[in-house]
Amino acid sequence: MSNEKSRNYEFMWRKYPYNPSKESLPVITVNGVTIEEIALANELQYHANSYFDVVVQQAGQTLVIRQLLIEQAKIKGFDISESNEESNVQRLLEQMVSYDDPSEDDCLRYFENNRQKFATRPLMEVDHILLAAAKDDFEGRDDAKTDSEDIIAQLQKDPTLFASLAKHHSACPSKETGGALGQISAGQTVPEFERQLMLLPEGLATKAIESRYGLHVVNIARKIKGESLDYVMVADKIRGYLVHRSSHLAIQAYIHRLVEKADISGIQVRFLDENIHV
Repeated sequence: MSNEKSRNYEFMWRKYPYNPSKESLPVITVNGVTIEEIALANELQYHANSYFDVVVQQAGQTLVIRQLLIEQAKIKGFDISESNEESNVQRLLEQMVSYDDPSEDDCLRYFENNRQKFATRPLMEVDHILLAAAKDDFEGRDDAKTDSEDIIAQLQKDPTLFASLAKHHSACPSKETGGALGQISAGQTVPEFERQLMLLPEGLATKAIESRYGLHVVNIARKIKGESLDYVMVADKIRGYLVHRSSHLAIQAYIHRLVEKADISGIQVRFLDENIHV
């Protein structure tokens, strides 16, 4: 086995400890052309999923689609080599794929139907006490839940205790500043914490919030709601999004036609948005 191939299989074994041997990789052909095994092994690293067969399917599909596009570029007379493969695939798509640019009415309609997307981000001043427990530590989570209930009960009687309780119990560096996280807006914390936080009113939360890090006793000192934006402030952003969506759908339709006409073995191409990579 070559050093390059060995390195790629070593990646697979590190990432997937229960990964079967290299013979489990499918032999994929596209219109009589076999996808090299080393190319498939190398492509695996760019696809994230806890199931190895899903990773193989996604990686194989990516290479199938690329092979179909390279084949079409050659048919159109483009000079394909490793150094200009990417640029010529893009040239092919520009030549073969067409779509209508969104009109002003299209943009306005999208704005009216999605007003909730066009607002300033809400701001919150948040204090918290992190009771650390790993996600899979069920006993630790139960203990943290019991501790959070005790802490909340104390704070409901005397809110001024927050800083001292944070200092004593919190596993977050913010305990040195009374548990203060400062101003938080969307995208600044882990998603599962943020989702729950955004739903809470000002004041002490009556139940702890769970995250990958443990349970958080939370007090929202101040909450400023986001304000709706006028159309003129987001018109360019909407137009750019609609252009991107139209081009993506047109490319997907073009690839779909190529797949339908192709002789493909070893893998099934599935037309989901997240599976289209060009």
